[in-house]
Amino acid sequence: MSISNIHHSSTDFHYSFKHFSKLVHLPAILRRSNVLKTKGVSVLILLEWLLDTVFQRYSIFRALPAKFSKRTVRNCLNDPRTNWQRLVVILAVHLIQYVQHFTDARRRQALIIDDSLFKREFSKKTELLSRVFDHDKQVYFKGFRALTLGWSDGNTFLPVHFALIVFSQTTKSARTLQIFR
Repeated sequence: MSISNIHHSSTDFHYSFKHFSKLVHLPAILRRSNVLKTKGVSVLILLEWLLDTVFQRYSIFRALPAKFSKRTVRNCLNDPRTNWQRLVVILAVHLIQYVQHFTDARRRQALIIDDSLFKREFSKKTELLSRVFDHDKQVYFKGFRALTLGWSDGNTFLPVHFALIVFSQTTKSARTLQIFR
């Protein structure tokens, strides 16, 4: 792929992101979710760069250079005041309201609960790794469970809420369920 194609796709992504931002009122959603920066580059520019990097299938470390450091992005993502679940819920509500304008009123809508297993069989030092039962294969694996609540109209699926579930053994006979938010 030539440089001009990369620049062209990045420009397209920029305009698409601006349109999406207006559509869902992204700056207001970010403020309500405590995604804040007091000085320097705005959060919208950081988020746009991060999404562009992910859609180009790069990691933060291999991403194209920007006008800010990658440490700035990491600090913004790791801010303990940020409520990521609130961001996802508010964003999902805006998107569901938008999508409903294009769906037939007779179409049924549903909330779907999914608990997916993420296997980490060869991990040893992964934080909060636990033994998880796979109901399909009837076997225990090392890994995590991700619980997702999603909205669907039959064609579209939008995640509304999520939780990473970890089973930890506090005593030999009891297991407790911890949901990390």
